[in-house]
Amino acid sequence: MIDLAFYYPAQNRWSVNVLAGALEAYGPGLRAVFPPTPAELASALGSARHGAASAAAFSLFSCQLGAAAALVEKLRKLSPDTVFIAGGPHPTAAPAETLAAGFDYVITGEGEVALLALLRSLDERRPPRRGIIRGAPADLAACPPFSAAYELFGPIEITRGCPFACTYCQTSYIFGAKPRHRPLPGILRAMDAMLSRGMKEIRFITPDAFAYGSRDGKALNLPALEEFMREADALARAKAGRIYVGSFPSEVRPEHVTPETLALVKRYGANRRLVIGAQTASPRALKAVRRGHGPEEIFEAARLCREFKITPYMDFILGLPGENADDEDASMAMIERLAAQGAMIHTHAFMPLPGTPLASEPGATISRRMEKFICGMESRGKAFGKWREQKEWKRGLVD
Repeated sequence: MIDLAFYYPAQNRWSVNVLAGALEAYGPGLRAVFPPTPAELASALGSARHGAASAAAFSLFSCQLGAAAALVEKLRKLSPDTVFIAGGPHPTAAPAETLAAGFDYVITGEGEVALLALLRSLDERRPPRRGIIRGAPADLAACPPFSAAYELFGPIEITRGCPFACTYCQTSYIFGAKPRHRPLPGILRAMDAMLSRGMKEIRFITPDAFAYGSRDGKALNLPALEEFMREADALARAKAGRIYVGSFPSEVRPEHVTPETLALVKRYGANRRLVIGAQTASPRALKAVRRGHGPEEIFEAARLCREFKITPYMDFILGLPGENADDEDASMAMIERLAAQGAMIHTHAFMPLPGTPLASEPGATISRRMEKFICGMESRGKAFGKWREQKEWKRGLVD
């Protein structure tokens, strides 16, 4: 038998939910708990069953590694027999660094299969050599998107992988460039589990909501998209629920905002806003980060949203590597124009995420002129975002 304490802070809940779903297949030998605070995690490790193997697991973003390392150091003193396991975006991109931070095992990539195999080996007292374990791509048809057994629910992941491999984004480098879609029956089962427990607002996780069913993630598969939205809406409405497609926590690409996709949102979705990845108005910068579209598609997406009475929430990244005054001018002009037409601007500061081509790039300094402009947009209620906090987090990544 084995006791697992999976650290469950708010920032990591959706990732842990997926792995909790995988844990359901382990069987009766596993006792898993999900403490949300360091104190509760310590308490859980201190109450392990006599004779049971003990493990603690962490899913980590890059900005969390330092705090996690300090926590593991303290917990080892309290529970020296516990095995510490890390996975998630940062361990996948920087496994050696994560191992050096005090973990016994680092699982890279997708963890559903690898975590269960590791726990079984610990349970059977045949632990593998301390080090890095390469995760294999999960079968989304076989792995639930959350855990009903542990009552850990959240947005339903419907697609993994992205073909565009934007140089600042970890998605393609963790999950691959070929999109994998959760089959519709699995989506509906997950929805039913939530709806039957009184959760009426159903949201989805995907790199591009409109690319559901697409073979390559670039050419839309409108019949598959409509079938998904139609069946999901019918199930939700039958139980007094609604679906939200293309709004938080997912997004859509500008070139996939078309009259056809917007008509589906209007017909089946409860949301009247779309999160659209614009990132920058500079044609040069868009090409440099491999976005795969130009500024024209951004303007057209906003125009179509206005026509369909849907509010576009446009993501912009400030301080992309190589960004110059001309690039900032282009973005400020685009932001002003989009906001005047009813768009909401969601601002981010560039962060050099490990595992991406720009991992070693500090990024351009956000000019005082750009900061003043964004502050002005915020004061007018036209923009929001955590770009200030991300500037601070970036210092930790660069240092």
